[in-house]
Amino acid sequence: MRKALVAGAAALALVGCVGLPDSGPVSAGEVQEGTGLGDVEFIAEGPTPGASQEEIVQGFLQAALSPADDFSIARDYLADGAAWDPLAGVALRSGQPELTSTDSATVEATIDVVGTVDEHGTFTTVADDTARRTFVLIEERGEWRIAEAPDGLVLSRFSFERLFDPQSLAWFADDRATFVPDVRWFPRSSTDLPAAIVDAALAGPVAWLAPAVFTAADADAVRVGDVVLDDDVAEVTVSFEQVQESSSDELSMLALQLQQSMVRLGITEVVVGVDGVEGYSATSRDAPEASLPSVDARPIVLAGGELSYVGQGGAPLESDLGIDLEAAEATSVTVRDDDGLAVALASGQVLRLVPGADPVVLDTGATVAPSLDRAGWAWWVPDAATQAIVVSDGAREIVLGLPDLQGTIRDVEVSRDGARIAIVTDVAGGTAAWVAGIVREDGVPVSVASPQRMPLVTGSAVDVAWATGTSIAVLSSTQDRGQQLVLLTVGGATQQLSTPQDAITQLAGGIGASAVLRARSALGELLVLRGGQWQPSAEVADVQLVATQI
Repeated sequence: MRKALVAGAAALALVGCVGLPDSGPVSAGEVQEGTGLGDVEFIAEGPTPGASQEEIVQGFLQAALSPADDFSIARDYLADGAAWDPLAGVALRSGQPELTSTDSATVEATIDVVGTVDEHGTFTTVADDTARRTFVLIEERGEWRIAEAPDGLVLSRFSFERLFDPQSLAWFADDRATFVPDVRWFPRSSTDLPAAIVDAALAGPVAWLAPAVFTAADADAVRVGDVVLDDDVAEVTVSFEQVQESSSDELSMLALQLQQSMVRLGITEVVVGVDGVEGYSATSRDAPEASLPSVDARPIVLAGGELSYVGQGGAPLESDLGIDLEAAEATSVTVRDDDGLAVALASGQVLRLVPGADPVVLDTGATVAPSLDRAGWAWWVPDAATQAIVVSDGAREIVLGLPDLQGTIRDVEVSRDGARIAIVTDVAGGTAAWVAGIVREDGVPVSVASPQRMPLVTGSAVDVAWATGTSIAVLSSTQDRGQQLVLLTVGGATQQLSTPQDAITQLAGGIGASAVLRARSALGELLVLRGGQWQPSAEVADVQLVATQI
């Protein structure tokens, strides 16, 4: 992160439709598709003669928005020999810092912090925290200068989004064949961005996700030298620690992890060598196959008494689930794409539906829609007021505690990679959204890790869905009987989505950027979100539900 920002970004592209979580709840608002302002460059000003202590500190904080020449303008505010590491981290602030002179040589900046970003690009939402940063000044050649400055940057949301871009690191799910994305923020520069991504990948997963994923990088391994790019191939050298307790297979898996983490940069192959071991290397092309999970692009709906695909030669599912879902008054269905295994909620019953077999009742009296993971485990909440979740593969039933949650559970959904679960609860003031890692042993869920709390959404929770591999959509009802829909990127941006004229009764994740969400309207229409607008499907009517596909 450090080298990338210093090397590059003077010209900063504007992004108008998303925003990082700020203080307070998410509230309704129109999403702007773009600003049309083009690129902007922030021109910082150096210290003016005779500036007061507070003016010097204020000017320093403003000049930190210009990274050119290793923040040379901001460093003009520092005394000779003063140390300051601008990229030790970022504090996102709400409002302007409040400056106060505490004594003849000290200025204190009080900051309302709404988020932090560490040196590896990990963003964490902070709930209305007040931080104080102390600056010690001395008089140098007749002018005030900063002798001691806290490391890191203090940025508004506006400035941060113009200095940093999100990228997705890749970890392995427990099956070692499925990638799990992890959003990180890096300075806007292509020169050293590969090196910053490699360093973050070697440093490991974000803390809340770490128990649920596997990384092929040794805990003590670091990058040695530069990342060498040759067209679409990246060559990376890591320290000897990487091979002390790992095999050549794991070295190729590390290369594959790095390649997937840099795929947005156009990297198609990564070759990893080991420092001090000449001729020993591995390529991502020799690693065991792994991929992001994908499903059939056609939506699946319950209409006319049967589950059917919609569009592109849509047809009924070939598998017989052994039940008339319409007659059973099913309100939710999740279908595994590979073989048609399904789990449903029908008249309060949680049903496991195996093609060609009789339905299995897993629970009765449930009010929260169950979920299904790719390993075939059904997930459901036996009591919305109880902080526990039950999983079953049809033969075994395991009760897992849900640590550190607040409120009444309204909906849950396991991500397609099977490594994470999204949960929404009703709390005082709105809807709380949580994402937690799923810890498994040989594919069997054994615990839910400590959850990461997402920004508060106003209104009462209605539904949650994984819109993409890195974002969840939260639907809530407001006091005026309206609805709002918010897209929460895990470790990233918050986006207010439009809602259709007719109320949404159910959400389902979509495929790709052109259709990140599907929904059923109160009028029984299949709705697809495209280009920020909800469009009804003309190919199906009287939809009872839209299935979640995994």
